[in-house]
Amino acid sequence: MSNRKSRWPLRLPSLIVLLVLSAGSLAAASAVASDARSEQRSLLTEKTTIAALLVGNIFSEFGQSLSQISATSTSTDSLQAAAKSLDGEMSGLGVLSGSAGHFELVNSVGQKSPLSADAAVSPSLAQLATRAESANTFVSNVIPVGSNRRLVYAKAVSPTRVLYGVVAFDLTNPDVGAGSGNPFSDLDGALYAGAQTTPDRLVLTDTAHLPLARSAVQQKISVGADQWTIVATAAGPLTTGLVRDAEWGVLIGGLLAALLASSVVEVLARRQTYATKLVEVRTSALQDALERQSELEAQERSARETAEAANRSKSEFLSRMSHELRTPLNAILGFSQLLQLDDLSESQDEAVGQITKGGRHLLALINDVLDISRIETGNLTMSQEPVAVADLLGETAALMAPTARTRDIRLTVEESSSAGLHVLADHQRLKQILLNFVSNAVKYNRVGGQVTLGTESIEGGCLRLYVQDDGPGIPTEKLDRLFIPFDRLGAERTQIEGAGVGLALSRRLAEAMGATIGVQSIFGTGSKFWIDLPLTEGPLERLDQLELGRLDQLGGSDGSGRREILYIEDNLSNIRLVERLLEKRPDVTVLPALHGRLGLTLAIERQPALILLDLHLPDMHGLDVLRQIRSHPTTAATPVIILSADATPSQIRVLMDQGATAYLTKPLDLHQLHHEISAAIDTHTQPVGRQPAHLN
Repeated sequence: MSNRKSRWPLRLPSLIVLLVLSAGSLAAASAVASDARSEQRSLLTEKTTIAALLVGNIFSEFGQSLSQISATSTSTDSLQAAAKSLDGEMSGLGVLSGSAGHFELVNSVGQKSPLSADAAVSPSLAQLATRAESANTFVSNVIPVGSNRRLVYAKAVSPTRVLYGVVAFDLTNPDVGAGSGNPFSDLDGALYAGAQTTPDRLVLTDTAHLPLARSAVQQKISVGADQWTIVATAAGPLTTGLVRDAEWGVLIGGLLAALLASSVVEVLARRQTYATKLVEVRTSALQDALERQSELEAQERSARETAEAANRSKSEFLSRMSHELRTPLNAILGFSQLLQLDDLSESQDEAVGQITKGGRHLLALINDVLDISRIETGNLTMSQEPVAVADLLGETAALMAPTARTRDIRLTVEESSSAGLHVLADHQRLKQILLNFVSNAVKYNRVGGQVTLGTESIEGGCLRLYVQDDGPGIPTEKLDRLFIPFDRLGAERTQIEGAGVGLALSRRLAEAMGATIGVQSIFGTGSKFWIDLPLTEGPLERLDQLELGRLDQLGGSDGSGRREILYIEDNLSNIRLVERLLEKRPDVTVLPALHGRLGLTLAIERQPALILLDLHLPDMHGLDVLRQIRSHPTTAATPVIILSADATPSQIRVLMDQGATAYLTKPLDLHQLHHEISAAIDTHTQPVGRQPAHLN
């Protein structure tokens, strides 16, 4: 086998990825271009429709003005008075007498031959008068008048009399629609008196390039008893510059993404080749060692374990590559935010905003994918404990309220149905699921819609937490695809942001907690997403059942003044439990902190007598909080009692080795908790690193 290196910069898998993603970018750009053309056509149709309504009303007014003239008198004075009342709309008026195509001119004013009393009625005018006799309203047509073409209206005013009027403007050069004041100056259009778009029917136009292209839009106009036709094409682009240039943005962005993806695949392929070769070399070395010496069996086992570890590292490397994407994302987000601090033009600020927005979207997507990966591998830890439903719904609504206000969405909570109820769940993960539900209900709702958070009891001692909206709903045939990762049910073709992993992650989180989620939707009416959880007893209810007098005897004030206990916990029910437990000790104040970083800040600033610490916090793990507490000189000797639902022995050993004073598991033994608190704050000693005080 030749050892010469390939001259190709990319291997076959990387090249395939590059070609596939490039082809996808071209297809996406083509689709965007097609959408732009469709929008151009839609705007042309919309503008033509508006123009048709406007022009139809204008020319209908001519006929309606004619209909208001009384033709009972055929005198010249009467016709002149009628012509004067039209204020220049008609260049001539006349009355014809007869029927069935045989008409004679009774009298006329204004327009002369061949519409004068001494000339025969032209066939075109006679035909128009015949149609007027059989119509309930006025009729119109373009007919020759001398050497010109004129638009003529006719209206039967009695069984034997027909009144006609000649429109004032000349149709020989009908460019009256041109001019800067024309609201439809971005259209090239032509108006024809009738269904046929022939030159002899042309009434007016704003372009000399007739006839218009076959792609022009045609609209019918009702003018009296006749159907006129307006034909229009776009004189230039009707869409915005952003829509027209979107296909280039998609194409360039897709090609850049293809290059990045192919580079990542190339790195993965090279690492995989390296790991495979390493396994082969170690395996060969083991086989040689077995053949040479039997006494090196222990070394051979070690080498085999090393080879197996190398093989596992290949799989671990592939799973950790998503973590490596955070490094370039950190640079992208960091520098984009620095750019936003500079004085940028409007277009530059918009471009930088899009970069920041896309980077944060990709970071959230990576976090969701990592959570799904942890669930599938069993590495995602859960802290199951009683969660106050009313508090949880209130927190969720408060977090989503700003987003709802941007779309004028009314966000309400049915507090009466959840008051005093607790469910068994991981507080942080349950809130993550509800936030996903509410976020989707707001994003996909109509502007001015409503989203409701509430609860309802179901069989089996469970409680259903639901999020209901009055948006467009989901078609029944698409419900089965709702929880498939990256399947957005066609929403990817809209401007609504998302990646399609939120609901998939929510289902996996619910299953990890032993819960069930589902959806009910009526297309055109709205959707209802829910999660079913078992009801449980609240911490305060357990406290009320105990003999608090016995707790008071376990410890009391030593007369040294009021002391603070810092409780770092994101579950409000647990905070209230500790506050109730210590409310009869006037020398103790409970200082709550719902986040790990806030707890660290308060610990350094307030220097409490004792710190109670939960492990599963929204922003960081409790182990990291404990390490920082022990590493800071101000809090290094402060007693720290861990309160967690995680009763894993290995977890307990790690926390005790890192300096925890005690480790109590939930549900808490309140007598033991009261005893540990009293011992920690009353003895003025720091029992760091001793054995766990209580294990359930």
